Amino acid sequence: MKRIIALITLLLYFFIFVPTLSAAPETNQETAPPEISGEAAYLIDVQSGQTLYSKNGDQLMAPASTTKIMTGLLGIELGNPEDIVTASETMLDYNTVYGTRIYLEPGEQLSLEDMLYALLLNSANDAAVAIAEHISGNMPDFVSLMNQRAADLGLKHTTFKNPSGLNEEGHLTTAHDLARIAQAAYANPKFREYIKTKSHVIPREKENVPIEMINENKLLWRDDGITGMKTGYTSVAKNCLVASASRDGRDVIGVILKSPGREIYTDMQALLDYGFEQFENTLYKGIGDSLGQIEIQGQQINLLTDQALWITQKRDKALAQPRINVLPIRGELTDVAAGQVLTHLEVWEEEERLRVVPLAADRSIITETPVEKKSYALFTGLGLMVSGVVLYGAVQQRKHAERRRERAQQRKERNGQKIHYSRYQRR
Repeated sequence: MKRIIALITLLLYFFIFVPTLSAAPETNQETAPPEISGEAAYLIDVQSGQTLYSKNGDQLMAPASTTKIMTGLLGIELGNPEDIVTASETMLDYNTVYGTRIYLEPGEQLSLEDMLYALLLNSANDAAVAIAEHISGNMPDFVSLMNQRAADLGLKHTTFKNPSGLNEEGHLTTAHDLARIAQAAYANPKFREYIKTKSHVIPREKENVPIEMINENKLLWRDDGITGMKTGYTSVAKNCLVASASRDGRDVIGVILKSPGREIYTDMQALLDYGFEQFENTLYKGIGDSLGQIEIQGQQINLLTDQALWITQKRDKALAQPRINVLPIRGELTDVAAGQVLTHLEVWEEEERLRVVPLAADRSIITETPVEKKSYALFTGLGLMVSGVVLYGAVQQRKHAERRRERAQQRKERNGQKIHYSRYQRR
């Protein structure tokens, strides 16, 4: 068995995949990336996760209301759209709830769905607090969830202090981290429904309060390829924007932080266009494709992925390719079921892990271990012993029965002789 495991491990080390896709031929006309006015910017390809552009991508920045991407994601993941959210007395705390609001009053009730529309379209800070308190009971516990989710995504430079993004010391992230948060949120179909909505009316019993939630993302109204995301502004963060777009089967996400003014929209449009026009995706492995084989006791098993693996390349110049590694199998393998996850594949861009993909067996293999063979021999031996005992007992019972019949016959004959003799005596 140790030799088998060693063989499996050896084979997997040979299957450390580095894409061998031919790079696009270099030309003398390399298109320069756009000039971005904001202090930090980042652009990623959603399918591959690869970085297409970075300007001060890892610089700590205040995210303003782009924070609400995380708030909205957790609200969707942990809540039910039909839940009734009741506004608390916190709505009266101006230090916590100010700026953009829908003017919730303590005791007012809206569905979680409508609260999410107010959060992601109107950017209502009171809706952010109401959602946080509904999900976790209080804001500090919800903020802990936000930071834990960021840690789960592998983000090392993000610290949330509140669910709205209002100015608070230590409430910081980076354009890089924010792009990864947006990528995680974009993977949620319900989240995508919210962020692409241009307007939504929420029912309210009060008069003279906002009821039509209008999406603040101006790009959504200008370009049919824009699929949404979130705006933000505070006196500290200045203008911030996260935008997602789809074109020709590809999706990209851009982030711009601390932009001085309205040029943030033209800058973002140029950034997204750059991602679509200067890069292309190549399918490395499709869903259900084999990423290699392992041998278990002389039988081959294909390792299949349930996700498509895409590689992004720059059209006029080769882009650094990600590392794709298959982890060694740990522990002993005997029986393997079809669809059983045997190991995982990791996609790395420099020191960042972009994705973990499970690899499953394509078929079942049932093998006998030495323990099973010994157990079989033991139980077979016991079975033979039991059969022998039963047979011996049956033979002995037959002999005893025959002896009893012989004795009975002999007694019968003796009794017959005694009766005859007595009669003779009487004569």
